[in-house]
Amino acid sequence: MNSLPSIKLNNTNLMVSASIKNLGLMIDSTMSWAPQVAEVSRKFFATIGCLRRWKHLLPMKTKVTLAHSLLLPLLDYADSSYPDLSEDLLNKYERLQNHCIRFIYGLRKFDHISEFRAKLKWLPIRLRRNLHLLSLLYCILYNPLSPSYLKERFVFLGSNSDLHLNLRSRSDNRLKMFASQSQAYSNSFTMKAAKLWNSLPGKVRHSDSLSTFKKRLYNHYLSL
Repeated sequence: MNSLPSIKLNNTNLMVSASIKNLGLMIDSTMSWAPQVAEVSRKFFATIGCLRRWKHLLPMKTKVTLAHSLLLPLLDYADSSYPDLSEDLLNKYERLQNHCIRFIYGLRKFDHISEFRAKLKWLPIRLRRNLHLLSLLYCILYNPLSPSYLKERFVFLGSNSDLHLNLRSRSDNRLKMFASQSQAYSNSFTMKAAKLWNSLPGKVRHSDSLSTFKKRLYNHYLSL
């Protein structure tokens, strides 16, 4: 960052920062998202630390409600904005979700949690993030109020123009996959969303409403 030219505003040099916070997201100079995950982890442990004081007094139903209202939203917030998390950072998110499950069921640190996650009918963190990403894509494709600069990124197979985006029956509803220009573009929302969309069963892609799409997608991922 030392090689960057100086920028002045009202004759004052602007300081160069390794990371900044914008709308609740920590964006670092290398776009690694490590500061974002670290900030989420900090908020998560501060919250669950308070909840654990009452874990022996709270009924399980209340603990599930608290996890849904106070803990999982920390993991979910704007997660579609950074779909390019590394496996290491995704594993950290997975461990945070596991802490939720251990809090609910009173499990010890090294107890296996898979069967308890199944009881809660929670998706693993990677599929949970995919569900949010694809729900956003559905809105982009079919909500007439979605910004045009987002709509124009996606074109159905067989379409000559993005004006045909709202035709659900067109070409089995699959999206064109454009040539990847770089690794960063391959990991972008545009590429990942289109790839995930094309991998879905036709019944899910052809859902006639967002609520139906979310329900079918959730059930599809849960069956995996």
